[in-house]
Amino acid sequence: MERRTKKEKEWINKFRVDWAEDSLGLWSVKYFEVEDKSIENLRLALHGRPCIPGTYSKLVHQHRGIIMSDTTAEALDHYEAYQQAKGRVLINGLGLGCFLRIILTKPEVTHVDVVEIDKDVIGLVGRYFFSDERVTIHCANAFTYEWGRKKWDVVWHDIWDSICTDNWKEMQKLRAKFAKHCSWQSCWSETEVARLYIGS
Repeated sequence: MERRTKKEKEWINKFRVDWAEDSLGLWSVKYFEVEDKSIENLRLALHGRPCIPGTYSKLVHQHRGIIMSDTTAEALDHYEAYQQAKGRVLINGLGLGCFLRIILTKPEVTHVDVVEIDKDVIGLVGRYFFSDERVTIHCANAFTYEWGRKKWDVVWHDIWDSICTDNWKEMQKLRAKFAKHCSWQSCWSETEVARLYIGS
């Protein structure tokens, strides 16, 4: 297990959610344990995504498996976007809601639009944000939803189940779509996907 700085550990802990274990349709939120020398953590380490031991949450689809978790690597994946978040923010992909929850702790974030394609994910995770007037959740497709001239300070794209080269063209498509609509944008795991895509 690689060592983490105090600042990184604090961020990783802040990123975790405390939703209740629950299910809706084909989706579930579940807790799971990661032990230091477990087979699971060794597997994660081999993929460059080791995890600090502890209890974590995951969003699971009955057929597609784990879609998102609040583990160490996921927290670090979102850190730059968290630092950038201010003013009006757009999140494409609700997932487990970790990123939405953490940026709402920043007073400089004034409004967040969230696009989530699956109504059951909204019912399962989005419900924790229904009472926050700064949040608007749209049940829509990130690629086809039309915004007109609307603009944001930050746009974060996080709609993929896993890190693979198949995501690269979709990332570029979303970047092109929102290029004139934001001051800063990025995609989950974009650096890793770019490395894989160039090397393929």
